[in-house]
Amino acid sequence: MKHKIILYLILMGSFFSLQAQNIGVKGVVTSAEDGMSLPGASVLVSGTKTGTSTDLDGQFTITNVDKNATLVFSFTGYESQSVKLNGQTTLKISLKAESLKLQEVVVTGYGKEKKADLTGAVTVVELKPITGQTMSSGNAMQALQGRVAGLNIEKSGDPSGANSRILIRGVSTLGNTDPLYVIDGVPTTRPEVFASLSPSAIASIQVLKDASASSIYGSRAANGVIIVTTKNATKGGVTKVSYSTNVSVLSEKKQRYTMLNALDRGKVLWQASINDGASPSGGYGEIYDFDWNNDFSNPILNSVSVKPYVGGDTNVPSGDTDWQDTVYKTGLLINNDLSVSGGSDKANAVLNMGYLDNSGMLKYTNYERYSARLNANFKLFNDKVRFGVNSQFTQSNERNAANDVGGAPTPGLAITLAPTIPVYTATGDYAGPLGSGYSDRNNPLLMQYLNRWDNSKKMALYGNVFTEIDILKGLTFRNSIGMDFNDFSRKDIEPIVKNGFVNRNNNSLAFDTNKYSSLTISNTLNYSLAVAEHKFGVLIGTESTKTDLNTLYARAEGFAVESESYFTLSAATGARTNNGISTGSRLLSQFGKFNYSFSDRYLASFTIRRDGSSRFGQDNRYGIFPAVTAGWRINNEEFLKNVKAVSNLKLRAGYGEVGNQSIGDNARFGLYEARYGPNQNVYYPDFFNIYYNVGTAYDLNGANTGNLPSGFVSIQAANSGLKWETTKEVNVGLDFGFFENKLSGSFDYFSRKTEGILIRPPVASAVGEGQQRFVNGASTANKGWELTVGYADKLDNGLSFNITTNFGATKNKITDLPEVVRAAYPGTAANSIIGHSQFEVFGYKTDGLFQSQIEINEYPTQVGSRVGGLKFVDINGDGVINSDDRTFIGSTLPKLEYGINISLAYKNIDFSIFGSGVAGRVGVDPYVFWNNFVQGRDNAGPGTLNAWTPTNTNTDVPSLSLANNDTQMSDYILRNNSYFKLRNMQIGYSLSDKLVQKTGFITSCRIYAQGENLFWFTPKGYIGSDPERTDVNRIPVPTTFSLGVNFNF
Repeated sequence: MKHKIILYLILMGSFFSLQAQNIGVKGVVTSAEDGMSLPGASVLVSGTKTGTSTDLDGQFTITNVDKNATLVFSFTGYESQSVKLNGQTTLKISLKAESLKLQEVVVTGYGKEKKADLTGAVTVVELKPITGQTMSSGNAMQALQGRVAGLNIEKSGDPSGANSRILIRGVSTLGNTDPLYVIDGVPTTRPEVFASLSPSAIASIQVLKDASASSIYGSRAANGVIIVTTKNATKGGVTKVSYSTNVSVLSEKKQRYTMLNALDRGKVLWQASINDGASPSGGYGEIYDFDWNNDFSNPILNSVSVKPYVGGDTNVPSGDTDWQDTVYKTGLLINNDLSVSGGSDKANAVLNMGYLDNSGMLKYTNYERYSARLNANFKLFNDKVRFGVNSQFTQSNERNAANDVGGAPTPGLAITLAPTIPVYTATGDYAGPLGSGYSDRNNPLLMQYLNRWDNSKKMALYGNVFTEIDILKGLTFRNSIGMDFNDFSRKDIEPIVKNGFVNRNNNSLAFDTNKYSSLTISNTLNYSLAVAEHKFGVLIGTESTKTDLNTLYARAEGFAVESESYFTLSAATGARTNNGISTGSRLLSQFGKFNYSFSDRYLASFTIRRDGSSRFGQDNRYGIFPAVTAGWRINNEEFLKNVKAVSNLKLRAGYGEVGNQSIGDNARFGLYEARYGPNQNVYYPDFFNIYYNVGTAYDLNGANTGNLPSGFVSIQAANSGLKWETTKEVNVGLDFGFFENKLSGSFDYFSRKTEGILIRPPVASAVGEGQQRFVNGASTANKGWELTVGYADKLDNGLSFNITTNFGATKNKITDLPEVVRAAYPGTAANSIIGHSQFEVFGYKTDGLFQSQIEINEYPTQVGSRVGGLKFVDINGDGVINSDDRTFIGSTLPKLEYGINISLAYKNIDFSIFGSGVAGRVGVDPYVFWNNFVQGRDNAGPGTLNAWTPTNTNTDVPSLSLANNDTQMSDYILRNNSYFKLRNMQIGYSLSDKLVQKTGFITSCRIYAQGENLFWFTPKGYIGSDPERTDVNRIPVPTTFSLGVNFNF
């Protein structure tokens, strides 16, 4: 018994001694670059399967670990770090970022792949630099401008931050150029779904640029694919809260055009009238008093004065109005974002809520948006069954720029309206044009004020419910049911307008509503197998998509009371109009993908997709889109394994085909339209009423009598032979990394051909009505290259830096176009658009100004030639300047796009600066029309004060004229509008751990300030303001200054 007791005590002592060797370890994992926590980082006990992940604050706890064990810390995009415990129980780990080594696992379509195994042209967007920009604009897409090689984004200053055009690798079609968006596996063509995502909700963004990468999406991928994955809760079982707020001030002052004041405008009008041999008082004598010698052979202006009243009305004293200053104000944008997550490994959820309020820079405009997102995940049966939901709700209210009675947008009126018109009359009413010499345009501030009751509302639901089942080892089934729903309604109230001599004598209310819905059901089987050095991956799936659109438009006139609440359709006493459509399409698809790799050196992939679309007739309803790629990881070869300088070297090549079905749901049908006439002018005589209810009635026989009460007209002929628009692309690429990936990047060259482009050529009228129909009849070719290079390192003094650059060049041309549609594109029969891009401009070349009548007499005959006028080049040398002398004078698409980002971090301070630009692009400089010419009833720019005269010949501004302005398209109007723009500069400070710990509840806090659209460089000859402002009728993109803060609890 004694021996047993001794043995028991020895065993217990050994047990407790062994237990004493194991400890609990806790700590935090942060980024060495900026000190920010890294949620979801892996913590693994070396040599075991024991491990955990960091929570939202980068913190971790792991128990029962040998005190001498080694822990391995890893996080996507960062170098792994091994730490021997040596009895330590608290650790603070700083992981070093790997230069341009983006996410190791990326979403590429119905699955995930290792970045190292990709063989297509896929760009993984670095999210950290765009977070601040997204908060200040409320639009994640805008923040991508200039950051991805081959991705071109044009935007406007509308309060909603809407993008006007998004291109991936240029343009390969003559129709719709929008890319496909895939968010959490649900496809959509609506960019506002992506734009409305809160930055804290986005986990990753991938851009699939070539056909071999995007062919898995078949008929909708011709313009490229942008894949977005949203965040899910991390493990840890503790509720985490993140809150971000951003306040921005927005100004368009740097984007304004300098215009003449009232007196200078009078001087310019006098000179233009004299040059035309006309009396200045005849056209503008009601506005100005011109004191001159009345000698046309030797005119001398003594003085110009503004008459005291507009149109002689003593209630309207003349002004000296800066209309841009009148209609614009400093905008204020507030963006709040709250994220709450929690749960366990078996069940977790993340809730994201956002509120955006943009007061707008143009008075009486605004944008307000509420958003909520819920992602939840559950695991059952030993994690073999997983299901979850990704859902997003968005509601927005928007009020945009208004139009005047004649349909002119107010942003343009703020530039052109005469300064002598005051904002208000003597009695405080809104002033308008009176008398001769003024344009028939309204006071833009009045029109914005009358717009205050207008509103556009959107309510959107987007998301999916998914189930994943592990059937066998390596074999997974996934089902996803996705929904994209949008409910749009617009209210347009047009009150009676009494504004000078430009009036609207009747009021009206219009409601425009539409409901869009898309239901996508996909089922996939994924199988992966590794045998020795061979790795196989197989994906097969089916997908069906149902889209429907229902619209309703109603308009009524004649409201007795002009108050917002009284403007209801039932209160109208005048004419009523209503119409609408109901349409939809169906898409049924089968697809498959096979991946193979050997020894992590040789890679291959084959993809095929078969799409069937209701948009095409039964003759060509189905299309097949294959792709094949190959890759060679050269750095894993034996002859390079000992070359330490080479960290990564992969050669890629691929061929793929994708389609385009963006032709509308009814393109294959023969369509008739009911038209009711006559127009509204018959009942309410007014010039503008001829545009209401336009349409001469037709009877079924096509006879145009013009007075039938109703009838039908054929508007489109049927074409059952319509087929897919197909794009074929070859891509060759090289990924590289040197010196432990401190220097890394990629290069791609692509060649793309598109055939069977869907167009609708005009058809000559027959028996009083014409028939148009869609046909496959055009071809284009694209080629170009993309380069991304970056360098990142951390110095011994703790300063870390990261420099990234990207370049992209694209050349596009039309290779075939039916003759019946060539007239709709630039060019002539002798010099057609074939061989040129549809974005090339057709016009005259100029050779300076005529300096004398002798020069005019000796020059080829030019209609309207005058001393001091533009001299056009006789291209064909026939001695006559006419339309045959036009040629292609440049393209509005840039030959080169580029961007550069520099990030620095030292201790708790981080700084970044980002700029991008374009080169080899031309465009119409709108400012030329007002700065270099006199438009008569519009205002002009100060360049007209330097116009050509016999005593001022050293100028490029033509002699002023009101009758002979040479404003036809030419390289004088078209300017090189290449630019480099400083898009974003940001500085941030993260509170120290010591200071954060004192709060007791905050785990991290970062404060930042940033400026956007700060300044730009343009080439000589460009005289406008912001080179991205190519449309004066839209609100310009603002210069923005922001303050923001992010808290983690």
